[in-house]
Amino acid sequence: MNYRTINVTSDTYEKLVLYKHGNMSFDDVINEFMKFVEEKKFYDHILKEHRKRMLKIKAGDFIESDNLEDALKNI
Repeated sequence: MNYRTINVTSDTYEKLVLYKHGNMSFDDVINEFMKFVEEKKFYDHILKEHRKRMLKIKAGDFIESDNLEDALKNI
């Protein structure tokens, strides 16, 4: 079996640990989660959020900054 490494934050890792039980792997945990949400529903949600952001930008509701850290402080 081939494996890949994925990066997760410490918080995400700690949450995933709570979902493991028995001999489950993290792969098992992630696959169980993916069974609950169809790909189409997931992407519909992502696109809906993207549209909201685009409408805000179109309405002029965005932060202009040459420095990303400065912009993120204002969010």
